[in-house]
Amino acid sequence: MKRLKFAWAAVIMGAMAFTTVSCDDFFDTDPKDIINEDDYIEKDDEMYKGFLGIVSRMQEAGDHSIFLTDTRCNVIETTENAPMALQNIFNFETTVDNEYADPTCYYSIVVACNDYFNKMTEYHRNVGGMSELSETNFRALLSMAIRLKVWAYLKLGSIYGQAYWFDDPLTEMKDLADTDVFTKCDMGQLATKAIDLLNNGVDIDGVHIDSDVNMNWAIWLDEEIQNESEYAKWYYMVPPRVLLEAEMRSWRASYVPEETAQGDWLWIRDNLLRYMHNIHKCPVGFSLTPLFDFSDPNNIDWKRANIIYQMNSYLASGVRDEYYPYLLLFASEEVGLKTQNVSSIMYDYTNHQRNRLVQYFCPEYPSPDSYYLRPSDYGKSIFSETDLRGMTQKIVMNNLGGKDCISKYYYLYERSATSYKYIRTNIFEIEPAIPTFRGHDFHFLLAEAENHLGNWDIANALLNNGLMSLFNGQDLTVLPAHWSQDYDTWLGNTKQQTATDKNGSDVNQGSGYGNIGIVGAMRSTVYDLPTVDENGEITYQGRVITETERREIFDWALADEYLKEFVAEGKSYSFLCKIGERYASAVRGNDVAGARANFAARIAPNHRRAGGKVAGYNDGISDLGYFIKWNLKD
Repeated sequence: MKRLKFAWAAVIMGAMAFTTVSCDDFFDTDPKDIINEDDYIEKDDEMYKGFLGIVSRMQEAGDHSIFLTDTRCNVIETTENAPMALQNIFNFETTVDNEYADPTCYYSIVVACNDYFNKMTEYHRNVGGMSELSETNFRALLSMAIRLKVWAYLKLGSIYGQAYWFDDPLTEMKDLADTDVFTKCDMGQLATKAIDLLNNGVDIDGVHIDSDVNMNWAIWLDEEIQNESEYAKWYYMVPPRVLLEAEMRSWRASYVPEETAQGDWLWIRDNLLRYMHNIHKCPVGFSLTPLFDFSDPNNIDWKRANIIYQMNSYLASGVRDEYYPYLLLFASEEVGLKTQNVSSIMYDYTNHQRNRLVQYFCPEYPSPDSYYLRPSDYGKSIFSETDLRGMTQKIVMNNLGGKDCISKYYYLYERSATSYKYIRTNIFEIEPAIPTFRGHDFHFLLAEAENHLGNWDIANALLNNGLMSLFNGQDLTVLPAHWSQDYDTWLGNTKQQTATDKNGSDVNQGSGYGNIGIVGAMRSTVYDLPTVDENGEITYQGRVITETERREIFDWALADEYLKEFVAEGKSYSFLCKIGERYASAVRGNDVAGARANFAARIAPNHRRAGGKVAGYNDGISDLGYFIKWNLKD
């Protein structure tokens, strides 16, 4: 039975199983905002509809952080048409009661996930036994719901700096003062709770659910044919555990002493590298379906061969076709599923699923007055002419109708015609996917971890020109002692390696990954970073510095590149907040003035444009008040 038509429609219909929490006080102002205990689940199909209802909540939240945080960053500014509420955010004015600052969309996901756990418990108990396939899918759906809950808290914490953690399904009104239900956490505390949830999973009616199980959608959607390529986008709805946990650990590391954080940095380095190592060893050319059993790093589904293999290799040439994998990242509403995408929030115009990206960013949209956001003069100036993301290369920014714009979601390079065009003839039908994680996230997290593990040369290579440049053509079979040997597949000149496919046959992998670094991949500007001389002294710009200073210089340089790479994805400003928190923290000397200066240096020029309110901006980050403020009741 082919279920695709029913299932994709359920992304909309499933939302009916959930209700949105109150915009003002969250959960305690309107009796209509609690969950209806009589809603689903009565039969197997409703397990899936309920899960897709959570996905529909993600769709509603998809563009929220872009409009809320990229407006406070360093590349985008508001146009004259932008609503005053959006201009107020750009000008760092108060966000309390600002419609764009309302966190309800993220809390709705948490409410939906908690209710899903509750209803799935009841269903599993009442049904008294499932088929083998339904029991397998039962575990997978719940596992993915765990990860969606963690993603919602990642967004809440990284944008607002605090949130209420709760596991209650909220089937009746609860006061936020009820500490048996709600725990108010800063981002460090949220990270710990999220990491614990990812590690411990949940128990549903006596069944333990791990957080790293993936649904085999093709079997359920089309059990007769199981054409996995037709349903590829289904596998990208939910972020992988490994990246969610790595992100949360990198945040937690900002709130604890460096010695305590070492365990998190080591986890990030080892787990991301093992994950990537297995993928790099896959034979190139296999079909792409991201089914990966994280709990067993030796059990990889070989069909995921290219997802990270291409993420930043072979992009340094000036020939457009040689960096086509990067161009493909935003090649369709499905975010270039065969290149760097790891997970994303997808939309379907024909099923009335919408986001506002094209409407706000495109100056030629049928409603021109809705063109609210554009690249600023300062934002355009931070990219070199060779940088793939700058105005010259036209991958992220372009000029349409005489106006400069952020174009990467809808106006793209067509390889066969060597020209650019809109994804669809009717601009208003373009509903671009919004990435939650992509290939570059692995590289940035690895560089951050290696920096804090004291591996300055590895961190430098990852950020700048990669392992290929560092080892300069050496035919290495064993890396230096302080390197994880899982980097062995990152060198394009390593010995021919053999992988084993799922049928036990040997397949030649090829000549390696060919890593050229974050900067090298984007043809960006190389960063001047501290080095260690032959006497073991750390030097930077002609002076000797401490290891603590070296780590901080690297983190801010990494932030600079992050701000370039993730423009208009709702992530860059939060990364800046993470580094700001790290170096203003009492556990690292409480250098609020230094952290504020470094934070301000990266965004102040964008907010000092003609008409910008410098005073409002200054007030906005005094005492590092850079997180978005909302009236959370104590």
